[in-house]
Amino acid sequence: MRYTYPALLTPNELGGYSVQFVDFPEGYTDGDTIDDAVDMAAEVLELLVVDYVERRRAALPKPTWNANVAPGNLLAAVSVEANVDTMLVPSKQAASMLGVSNARVRQMILSGQLASKKRGRDNYVYVWSINARKAAAPKAGRPRSTA
Repeated sequence: MRYTYPALLTPNELGGYSVQFVDFPEGYTDGDTIDDAVDMAAEVLELLVVDYVERRRAALPKPTWNANVAPGNLLAAVSVEANVDTMLVPSKQAASMLGVSNARVRQMILSGQLASKKRGRDNYVYVWSINARKAAAPKAGRPRSTA
């Protein structure tokens, strides 16, 4: 999936450019030239997307394109390709995403309903598996007998 976010490029005192993402306060970098700064910003954006998906419960912020740009600064659209479906999230975060308990996620992993990977003593669930489960979630209640 492609992610595109605005980045503010500001000339710095060393002759290069500082880059700050409008929607990610923790996303900043710099470069010697505009091209270098944008390339570095793309690397930072990819890391930010992975970080938000793997480690945070909150959804990615919506891009804000109406940022005020001071004279001498530039607003650049930085775009990266990140496949979040192959990413892994801890079972506790998977439980939050599915709206079930952590124990239920462990049961779903053991029964094969969720694809996971074991790292040490912790289970990590594939995001694609969580999305598939949400798309085909069973209806509440007891299943009807076919007799």
